Parts: sequence; C-alpha cells; structure tokens
Amino acid sequence: MKSAVILVIGLLSVFTYLNKEENNTRVEFQSWKTKYGKSYTGEQEVFRFLNFQLNLNKVNNHNSDETKTYKMRMNQFSDLSEEEFELLYLTHYTPDEIIEQYQINDDQESSIKKNDNIKSSVDWRSITQVKDQGKCGGCWAFGAVGAVEAWFYVKNKTQVVLSEQQLIDCDTQSFGCNGGYQNLALKYVANHGLNDANVYPYTQKQSATCLYNTGPYKTNGAQGVSSNNFKSLLTEYPLVVVVDASNWQFYGGGVFNDCNKSVNHAVLAVGFDENDNWFIKNSWGTSWGEKGFMTLASGNTCGITSYAYRAI
Repeated sequence: MKSAVILVIGLLSVFTYLNKEENNTRVEFQSWKTKYGKSYTGEQEVFRFLNFQLNLNKVNNHNSDETKTYKMRMNQFSDLSEEEFELLYLTHYTPDEIIEQYQINDDQESSIKKNDNIKSSVDWRSITQVKDQGKCGGCWAFGAVGAVEAWFYVKNKTQVVLSEQQLIDCDTQSFGCNGGYQNLALKYVANHGLNDANVYPYTQKQSATCLYNTGPYKTNGAQGVSSNNFKSLLTEYPLVVVVDASNWQFYGGGVFNDCNKSVNHAVLAVGFDENDNWFIKNSWGTSWGEKGFMTLASGNTCGITSYAYRAI
C-alpha cells in the first residue's frame, strides 16, 4: 500500500513538472510569435508549437554541452522542422551542376597575379549590408550581388546597395527563387549592369516579367578562385562561395564546425581572423547568427573553399 502511494505521488510530481514545463514553453512560444509576427489557426498552431518545443530542446541541449565551439539560439526559423528549413532556404546542387558552373568563367584563374602580401587577418564586414532573402531560394543572387557591392566599394570607393530582384527576374540562365548560379549572375552583371535596390526593390518572389534588364552598375566579369588562392584573394575583397548550410538553422555565435561538404547555399566570404577562421555574411537577416554574420572554422569547413568566385 505504501509503495503504491509513493508511486502515485511520484507520477503526480512528474505530471506537474511536465505540465509546468509545457506552460513555460507555451509562454515562450507566444512571445516568439509576437516578436516575429507569426499567427496560426487550428492544426497549424499545434504543429508549429510541437516544432518549437523540439527545437527549443535541441538548442538547450546543444548549449549545455561545454565541448561545443559555438552556441545555438532560437530565431525566425524556430517553428520549422529540419526538413522544412532545408526545403525553404537551401538549394541542392548535383555534382554535375557544380562542376559545370565552376567551369564557366569570363577569365580563368591562371590570369590572376598572386597576392603574396597576405595579412594575418582581414575583416570586410563593415563594408557590406546584411539582407534577408525570405522564403525565396535566391541565395545565389544575394551572394553575387554582395560580391559586386564589395567590388564597387574596394575598386571604385563607392558604397552601393544593388538589386537582387533584377537577377531573380531577368537572369534567364538561373531559376529565380528556385536556385541559380553565382558565377553566371556575375557574368550577367558584367554584360547588363545592375540597378540600385531602390529602383528595382526586392519582393521575395520571381516576377512574371523583367522590369529592367540593364543597369548603370557594371563590373568586368567573373573569375573562379581555387582553394590555393582563396585566402590571398579574400585579402583583396570579398568572394561569393557555396557551402553546406544544413546545420545552420539555429547558429547563434562562436566558431562553427558542424557540417560536411554537400554544398547547398551561397554566401559571401568577408574575411578571416588570426586563427584562420572565416567570416561569412549570410542572407537570412540580422536576427540570425552574429547579427547576420557567421564565423566558420579554418580550412575547407562546410566546403567554403571548394567553389568560390569573385567579381573583376
């Protein structure tokens, strides 16, 4: 009898604890919905709350592990499963597509004069603006435009904010919000020019027609960058790269090293520190990561040095 009473008391304690935990999580969920302007009805509310709970547990478990070199943080993606996140925000390239796009360049790297004056650290983060691609799979356009904006700043001493929407609508060699090619986008800019983002604003979707197929901001072309010259050329100005971002959903700061090299996302490499860790500018807004930026571990982490390009 006594043991039965103890069991009942134990079960009640566990139920009370779990109920309290769920109530606390629900309060966090409501606060998160308010912060990010989210609202759901019916079954969607239940499904999104379940995702939020699972993701919160994942973040808390990760952050309690003192062996990790980076932190996770809840953000605008907190109601998404891993599968939804990958479907909405990542682009999956086949090996043949990667090889094909890497071979198409205006100028081959053999024409690059190697820069032997490599600094111990370079940081271009202050010259480039973090943007948000939203639910459009246009990372290729954001990466290319970031490279062009950086080129204009370094080469012409001009700080510009240019139009990703023009590439999404008008670059017919890519696929709008369904993915595309960074180097071909750089070639488009050299051939057609880009408009200011205020002239051709971003809408998070591909328009039925191309509004302006030419613009005043032109470069001279695109150039592939090998892993051997990656650090040297990054010293000169930022490079657009493709990476494996499968595990980036909740990155919140620190040195990230939790990935392989199955590339699925385009970003801008914007420098490196004294330990050769890489600085990355993403296109998921300033509420993600380190105010929109990321620090990747040195080497070819996430495939960063495998497929790189620059404006020339």
